Amino acid sequence: MRLSASPLSIDTALDNVIDFEGLITSTPLNDRVSVAISPSYRQITISTAGRAFSGNLDAKLIHQLGSHIWRDLDQTATMKQWYNLGTADLVQRLECALSNSGYVLRSMEASDGRRIYGLTSPNFVEMNQQDFRRVLVQSLQRLGIAPREAVSHTPFGEVVEEFSVPGSDHQVGLTCRVVYGLNNGYSSYRLNWGRVVLICKNGLTAIRSTGRDRWLHTKNMEIGDFAAMSAAAAYNHLSEVEKQIAAARARAINYSLLDQFMTRLALANATKERVVARFGHEFGDTGANEWSVSQALTFLGQHERAIPLRVRDNLTRLGSGVLEHSLTEVASSPAVITPSGFYDLLR
Repeated sequence: MRLSASPLSIDTALDNVIDFEGLITSTPLNDRVSVAISPSYRQITISTAGRAFSGNLDAKLIHQLGSHIWRDLDQTATMKQWYNLGTADLVQRLECALSNSGYVLRSMEASDGRRIYGLTSPNFVEMNQQDFRRVLVQSLQRLGIAPREAVSHTPFGEVVEEFSVPGSDHQVGLTCRVVYGLNNGYSSYRLNWGRVVLICKNGLTAIRSTGRDRWLHTKNMEIGDFAAMSAAAAYNHLSEVEKQIAAARARAINYSLLDQFMTRLALANATKERVVARFGHEFGDTGANEWSVSQALTFLGQHERAIPLRVRDNLTRLGSGVLEHSLTEVASSPAVITPSGFYDLLR
């Protein structure tokens, strides 16, 4: 997810969110609900008890509403189901799911009427972002993890704060970002742990988020326990990465396989030339093994500013894949076509 750097202090950024959410009102869906969707599928209007609420049908709102029809599907799968239904069928299913459901529609007044902010369950517990941060910071500081005074925002308006993580004697260290959730029924509080190769500051893909790394608005876990469990899982993961590095070092390069991998890379020729040049550098430093291949790809993903950002992210993903699995598995993985009709990483 792309983050936008903010010049604001963390206190000001969170206070702005708190002030904004102070304007949000709640409407329980305890009566019949009617739904209207624009022909373009870009707008939705939900009406109940003589009041109408409108919203932009972005991926977030589609997933949030669609989850009441198709349980336990991720955003991509929900959107596919959503767009595969005709408008009349979709409206009928939404009306059935929302009418007399007890869910709470959260909205705010705007110049063009009431705008949907989110949909929450009857058990939803609002959380003040400053209160959450106060407890979280105290808990993380006991582990030596402290705020860095670096603030950014997600595309959804969530505030993100960076924390410094103590160094270790591992080859790979941790980075930590805290995402402060919104009271909209969709956004949770999250601890995002990243991995960086300390000797060269190469970034690997983030540690895959688990239930330990999300604090949901149900207060089923104390914030301090949430922070401690998430940090412990992240530190434990480093031991696994060390084993993966040792295994990758032991896998000598199969040059025929490496040629096949390079042929399949869906990259511009200039970028491929940079990849090949970096392979030579890493082979000279750490030997002709798969750890060097991983290092070359993640180095370019982290440091090569001449490569477009999206491509750099893909290189980091490939390098992490070689480390976590093997060059054989990555090079033989099936081609994936993106929604825009282009190859993802490999042809």
